[in-house]
Amino acid sequence: MPKPIVLHIGEPIKYNHDFYNDSFLDRFDVVRNDALDRPSFMAALKERRYGDFVAIFRPHFQSGGEMGQWDEELINLLPPSVRIFASAGAGFNWADVEALGRRGIWYANGAGASDEAVSDTTLYMILSVFRNFTRSQLAARQANPEVFTATHKLIATISHNPRGHVLGLVGLGNISKKVAMKAKAALGMEVHYFDILRQPLEVEQDIGVTYHDRLDDLLKVADCVSLHTPLNQHTKHLINRDTLKLMKPGARLINTARGEVVEEDALIEALETGAVSAAGLDVHYHEPQVSPRLAAMENVTMTTHIGGGALDTRTNFELNAMKNIMRTVGTTGQLIGEPFSPVNKEYVRDFLDRQI
Repeated sequence: MPKPIVLHIGEPIKYNHDFYNDSFLDRFDVVRNDALDRPSFMAALKERRYGDFVAIFRPHFQSGGEMGQWDEELINLLPPSVRIFASAGAGFNWADVEALGRRGIWYANGAGASDEAVSDTTLYMILSVFRNFTRSQLAARQANPEVFTATHKLIATISHNPRGHVLGLVGLGNISKKVAMKAKAALGMEVHYFDILRQPLEVEQDIGVTYHDRLDDLLKVADCVSLHTPLNQHTKHLINRDTLKLMKPGARLINTARGEVVEEDALIEALETGAVSAAGLDVHYHEPQVSPRLAAMENVTMTTHIGGGALDTRTNFELNAMKNIMRTVGTTGQLIGEPFSPVNKEYVRDFLDRQI
């Protein structure tokens, strides 16, 4: 009996060769996408070049995007046999996960694989914006004794320990739960959060966090705001001129989520006026282009979207994408369960309920 077909987009397997060869290929036949631009890929789907594949497999989020945005135009060309789109990476702003769900197609991301790395990056950003580490590093790298001495004197008059300050988390998912625990245990911070879905009381008590049912209320009490929300139509410019004005004078902002969650010009303005005293940015609005105005600011800590940039993360992104497919699709291509990191569960559930 032929095995179900999986369409592999992007670069080949790099890390989990044994699992891929022994377990994954035992269950599925894998075909590689050979149409490397959007028109060619759409033509390939129309002519059913890859057969009635049951899953789309993207093991490396920095490749496999040659077809552009996965919007309804593209999704409507998929064969009805498709059960799941399993991708590496935590973000999914390049795919219309709601449209996939309306077709009964699970979208599963790499949630969990990057939790440790991104939460550690956030902790670094917290320390940097309170202690002005970037300003100090820039001064030290000038190898100029006068700049060194002047900055040494200045830093002690403008820096604070994070202990006792309020960390405000926008979104309380797996990553920000780790941030909360690390910030409390290592830095002695008080942690508050806002999310559209409140965590159960026992979870809040276990982590030790305080809930706000309005973003505005969180922004008013936080000494440092850290963003942990996906980018979608509801969260673009979530932090903007109006919401920045609600923050405490001299508060700090950290973004390890997605660049467009923050209205960049408004943030620049707030930093220039001192309304926001410092920012930590792992992600950028026009990435990979960084704002020259932000880059010139000594009170802005910047990294190159490496929040999850650890080998452990990449290895588990790849492995989890395969496991998500295996949890969802059976030996004859039938739907057998749910992925362990679904993004569009409510839409797929609605579709499945209508089929009953």
